[in-house]
Amino acid sequence: MELNISAVCDKGCVRDHNEDMVLIGNDVIRDVGSQTIVNVEKENDNFFVAIADGMGGHNAGEVASEIVLKKIAEKIITLELGLTEKELSDIISEWTREIHQYILNEGNKDIEKKGMGSTLIGVLFYNGMAYYINVGDSRLYRFRRGNLMQISRDHSLREMTGDKNVASNIIVNSFGGGEKIFVDFATIGGKLLNEDILLLCSDGLSDMLTDDEIENILNEKNPFNNLLTKSKNNGGVDNISIILIYLKL
Repeated sequence: MELNISAVCDKGCVRDHNEDMVLIGNDVIRDVGSQTIVNVEKENDNFFVAIADGMGGHNAGEVASEIVLKKIAEKIITLELGLTEKELSDIISEWTREIHQYILNEGNKDIEKKGMGSTLIGVLFYNGMAYYINVGDSRLYRFRRGNLMQISRDHSLREMTGDKNVASNIIVNSFGGGEKIFVDFATIGGKLLNEDILLLCSDGLSDMLTDDEIENILNEKNPFNNLLTKSKNNGGVDNISIILIYLKL
């Protein structure tokens, strides 16, 4: 499997600093773009990409997002070969709780970091399979044959209650948010097909563009640049992080 990856982490048009961060393998990205081609053809060729959207006062959100991505990148490297999906799920859940507690502890030690937190949306290519890891409201989509589908679910009050009158930005689950945390970990439903595109994004994109608009852009010739440009043209009120993964099987 060949992964052709384009990524960007942009502060947007309104915020004076960037609390998002992007991870491509072992490389963290903020305020820059990246393009790379990765081969994950052998069973031991594991690869991880992710976006973390930080939150918190005194610029602590950017601290939280960096902690989340660097901590989980360190742990991904330690994964043994041949784990079952259940074993992987248990390990990811344990890591999630550990990182969550670490952020809580850091906030308790420094008043300027108190209350900091972060989302996480990631895709793990492991043992020939593709799994997603989700905490919060950053999103994973799959684009196939002209059609867009949201794979992850938002850990927002609106989504959890089903009440469309609730503001979409009220998050009920995040690293550093509250005493408890949970994580969605699962295979990306169904078999991946050649020329599938996986889109990971922070809500700086999904709040500026509807799913229909995203789908239309992905059907265009230069979707990566157009996603960023059009989300900025629509206001760019938050930091904008985008990862596009083109699959060649």
